[in-house]
Amino acid sequence: MEILNAYSVISRSRLYVGMAGAPMPISLHDIERFLSARPVLIDRDEFDAVIFALDDAWREQWAQEQKKHNTSK
Repeated sequence: MEILNAYSVISRSRLYVGMAGAPMPISLHDIERFLSARPVLIDRDEFDAVIFALDDAWREQWAQEQKKHNTSK
């Protein structure tokens, strides 16, 4: 649960680009900024890997939804 909450907070600082407002991946800087304010007991490498995996899954789902939305027009 701690990791999901961390991902939720970290992703709030997400940047978006382009006409479609495509989400940029979460960066190490975003994670470091979170950890400087809220240390966690989880190994840092594992924490980074899980946050990046959650972000990859979320961005993939976003891309699929955009593709489905664009083909239905």
